Amino acid sequence: MDGCEGPPEWVQDAVFYQIFPDRFRNGDPTSDPPGTVPWGGLPDRHSFFGGDLWGVLEKLDYLVDLGVTALYLTPIFKAPTNHKYDTQDYFQVDPAFGGNEALRALVSALHSRGMRLVLDGVFNHCGEVHPFFQDVLAKGRASPYWDWFTIWGEEVVREPEPNYACWAGVRSMPEWNHKNPKVRGYLLSVVRHWLTEYGIDGWRLDTVEYLPPDFVREVYRAAKEVRPDAYVLGEVMGMAASWFKHGALDGVMNYRLRDGLAAFFARGEWSAEEFAQHLYAIRRSYPPVNNFAMYNLVGSHDVPRFLTLCQGDRRRLILAYTFLFTYPGAPAIYYGDEVGLAGGGDPDCRRPFPWEESAWEREILSSLRELIRARKASPALRRGLFRLWEARGKLISFLRAGEGEEVLVALNLGEEETIKLPGGGPWRDLLSGERVSGSRFAVPACGFRLLRRAAGRA
Repeated sequence: MDGCEGPPEWVQDAVFYQIFPDRFRNGDPTSDPPGTVPWGGLPDRHSFFGGDLWGVLEKLDYLVDLGVTALYLTPIFKAPTNHKYDTQDYFQVDPAFGGNEALRALVSALHSRGMRLVLDGVFNHCGEVHPFFQDVLAKGRASPYWDWFTIWGEEVVREPEPNYACWAGVRSMPEWNHKNPKVRGYLLSVVRHWLTEYGIDGWRLDTVEYLPPDFVREVYRAAKEVRPDAYVLGEVMGMAASWFKHGALDGVMNYRLRDGLAAFFARGEWSAEEFAQHLYAIRRSYPPVNNFAMYNLVGSHDVPRFLTLCQGDRRRLILAYTFLFTYPGAPAIYYGDEVGLAGGGDPDCRRPFPWEESAWEREILSSLRELIRARKASPALRRGLFRLWEARGKLISFLRAGEGEEVLVALNLGEEETIKLPGGGPWRDLLSGERVSGSRFAVPACGFRLLRRAAGRA
């Protein structure tokens, strides 16, 4: 691995927050796209609610108070849809989101608070309204961009099925022809531009599993050449071992971990032993340096809200987030989870943030704030080695050790249990400061305990 490459140090200490910009906060109603609907309704696939980057800027103090240190935004570049995965102009922030001016202001405000920003790079495909594809539609083989796409035939056919490569068969999202060096050069110029000219802190690469691995590696190298501490992660729904062996990514959105979280914490289908084996298989499939750079999530814009999977049981949601905040890797909050926002699959998981505080689930919000403070105060929880302590029934416990301390994490989905306390001491409750003595300690029903001691007391 080249000297400039490898996951940046800051990711191990990060607390991420994912925002779907159209649904977080409307900071400038004058830029709302035509047909914008009133805030707070249920979304459909075509809804615009008017959220923008000015709204994100307005609520930075809220995010700081929560404990967030890094934002991941789904696509913000000019595109006709609410989700912006059908890019029209890679060099222009969508006017409905506030344009380039809003991004520059947001980056400045984030950096002044010591926070980071990761943008969504959609480099597998563009939108049908992209001028290069429009040129192909207008001129056919005479277009200089004909071979920027993969087209089977002498002219573009769209009905009944497209005769060109497009993401998942969606005709409005034609795929780039990455075999063409000009395509690669164009997309790499996008990667460099926003890192260099706007100072963003990294890229989340959309649909990585559709991209040629050598191109992903080129994106990775281009980002690191501009900013050695840039964070490059991929959207990977399955196992990610090959990407790390190829040296193409720092981390991935850890959907395989989320599968286990849903099975154990939300649906209660797995025993603690099954969950522990799932963790082991994932953890041991990746190099340690990448385990600590994973983007660990319970929810995103592509899956049902975790609270909904828990059938509204906020205790289970809190336990799942407790796990995220105490497990190796960077924990990520999906916007609104912290106040109890519910929702099924896409598009229901993309509801507008409920800014009326009377609707907030205060127990969830206060719990997540407290857990984030505990993580920030504990080097072992951010960077310490992991060791399973016990897994039985509905209770799992593990140790994190490093930088002069040990933390024992115990998570219990069943009735009240007691577990063995590792020898030595003294142990103290990480949240209350209460001293814990004896050979065993209690973990409440559907609850957790975090205990801490100075290292080397065993």
